[in-house]
Amino acid sequence: MRLIRLIVCAGLTTGVPDGWASGDWPAARRSPAGDAALVWSSPIAIPEWHYQWKSKRRYRPGQTVWASPALAMVEGRPVAFIGGYDQTLHALDLANSRVLWRRMTNADIGAPPVVGLLAGRPVVFLASNDRTLYALDAATGITLWTRELEPSRPTLGEAEMTAPLLMEGRLYVAGFVFDRSLARNEQRGWLYVLDPANGSLRARMEVSQGYVSEPIGFYVDGTPCLAIAARKGLLQCFSLESEVPRLRWRYQMPHEVMGAPAVWSEGGQRILVLGSKFGNLIALDAGEGRELWKRMAGNWFDNSACIGLLDGTPVVFAGSHDYRVYALRAADGHLLWRRALGGEIYSAPAFFNLEGQPHLLVAGLDNHLHLLDARTGRMVTSYYTGRPIWDKLNKGENRWGSPVVVDAGPHTVLVHGSFNDTVYILPLARPATLQARARSVRGLWINLAVAALLFFASLPLLRRP
Repeated sequence: MRLIRLIVCAGLTTGVPDGWASGDWPAARRSPAGDAALVWSSPIAIPEWHYQWKSKRRYRPGQTVWASPALAMVEGRPVAFIGGYDQTLHALDLANSRVLWRRMTNADIGAPPVVGLLAGRPVVFLASNDRTLYALDAATGITLWTRELEPSRPTLGEAEMTAPLLMEGRLYVAGFVFDRSLARNEQRGWLYVLDPANGSLRARMEVSQGYVSEPIGFYVDGTPCLAIAARKGLLQCFSLESEVPRLRWRYQMPHEVMGAPAVWSEGGQRILVLGSKFGNLIALDAGEGRELWKRMAGNWFDNSACIGLLDGTPVVFAGSHDYRVYALRAADGHLLWRRALGGEIYSAPAFFNLEGQPHLLVAGLDNHLHLLDARTGRMVTSYYTGRPIWDKLNKGENRWGSPVVVDAGPHTVLVHGSFNDTVYILPLARPATLQARARSVRGLWINLAVAALLFFASLPLLRRP
């Protein structure tokens, strides 16, 4: 990696800012393991809600309808924060099925925000594709500060910013901005380090020459670390002990990477897992970058995996475009189960407990959300989320939003922004209106065989004069 430019702001202290603490959702999928579940001891039921906000924008390759949501407790209530192609961040009060506020940016939002605490108050941090980072009061939407990460130039093209990361009192965010100027030739991915209290830029460093994933923070033997994957397959880990991130190790994936790493660094194990569009799922030692195991799926992975604890054992869960969800023992990659569903699995899984039992939630291109028993892979139920609002979706051209879960015992609900332009809040422990029996791979083949038999049986009738 070549350090092109480094900016360290004068007059700033290097310690943790006073009053700052990790909030309910400090990273894109909440935790380094990517469980994407917020626990709430709920005395009341969260109602089913289908939220729509029409913007009537046209499709362009790589554009996401809704990004993944972030969840946080705001004044004692669970709130979902979600943005998308309408250039707007929506704060949805889930307990009361109402919009708290909306905040418009100057470009589409392709990544989830994160939520941290300042003096006990939740603050939302959002990176919009207008190259700007926003800090908003979570309860009111009032802007606390903004920071333009890349100054405007006439030759600048599309930008793709990642979800931020709150760690060790600092705010990390990555992004790629395309510059059409041949003279500049600045097709680079950057990692930015900021002070979350005021948005002051502490450092800016090159981490790629293309698109990058969101940064994932974790600890190795007490040392704070950050992992980030470039679209071209370069996976890098940085130590965060100093103001400027220091390269710890790098690993070249065998093919293009769309997702971000998932990391388990508890109980003496330090495992980092990442999938590629070659169909590899690769596990590394998170402290050294040494390959531990590699497993091959029947098609590519275009989102992140997650790691959950099953009966004391860390297990990797990942969905592939071969229609299957995989569960593998994190220590050695041993296959525990795989479940074929009715379409390509495009989302990162959410891992949570439902009525005391571990479950998994994934989204597929069969326009369904699938709820699975995490121990066995048995399908519990499915939810039909409607057809895309655009006529054509090129598979694998971008990462669609993934579901998250409010783990509230008997009142547990999912939150998912579907590509039919609707955000769904659906109960998981009681019936929902969208529950449907999703097609399985076996059912698809049976339907195809029946159609073929009917076609060939009708051929003699078609030949008659």
